[in-house]
Amino acid sequence: MNRRQFLAVAGTLPAATWFATPPAPAAQVKSPNDRWRIGAIGLRYQGSVITREALAFGDVVALCDVDRHVREQARASFNSAATIYEDYHDLIGRKDLDVVLIGAPDHWHAQMAIDACQAGKDVYVEKPLTLTIAEGQAIGRVVADTGRVVQVGTWQRHDARFRLAAEMVKAGRLGTVKRVQIVLGKNEAGGPFETSTPPKNLNWNRWLGPAPLVPLHPRTLSLQFSLLVRVRGGRIDRHRGTSPRHRNVGSGLGPDRPR
Repeated sequence: MNRRQFLAVAGTLPAATWFATPPAPAAQVKSPNDRWRIGAIGLRYQGSVITREALAFGDVVALCDVDRHVREQARASFNSAATIYEDYHDLIGRKDLDVVLIGAPDHWHAQMAIDACQAGKDVYVEKPLTLTIAEGQAIGRVVADTGRVVQVGTWQRHDARFRLAAEMVKAGRLGTVKRVQIVLGKNEAGGPFETSTPPKNLNWNRWLGPAPLVPLHPRTLSLQFSLLVRVRGGRIDRHRGTSPRHRNVGSGLGPDRPR
């Protein structure tokens, strides 16, 4: 199985087996030359998760994060011989990489995916792929032009538990379903928030990238960054990638399913 075949079929696997349980051909690697050489961009939280799972399929030889502490910790965790970078352009510019994993904050996903494709790399990128329709159109054009593979991480969409729930609905195990209600919460309101000076280990300007230049506040570097409108779109946008999974449960109801 080559990396193009792997990325094409990976989206059909349950979340728990996306990387951790490789298809049989991937388990038959006989030579180090048959393993993909992987670069990972963005190594907090989910970025570290997908990098760890990717170790079953290849060698992580390049790591990039705008926080020096994070990238050094990633190197200690994944491969002490890996080269670390602050600027992702230096990583994707390497000629020896096959696949790039993107776990950076959401506002960077589209640009990084485009740049990686144009650098001749196949891409796995976490959801959401884009923040705007125009970004999605731009990625579509680049993929068509370059012939690269881009896989978007919507793990739960293929989770066995979601599939089971949908099949139970379809089989009538819940009886006649007349209404489906999905509750995902609402956007939080708050502020103004206290700001702070970026620590020396963090390149704050590079973290912001295409986002507006604003001061740093503690929430930005936590999982709550996804609630910030400037770099994502708030909680509603956060669930843009999640809510289709719940709607999938009702998708087995057929064309006459309740709304």
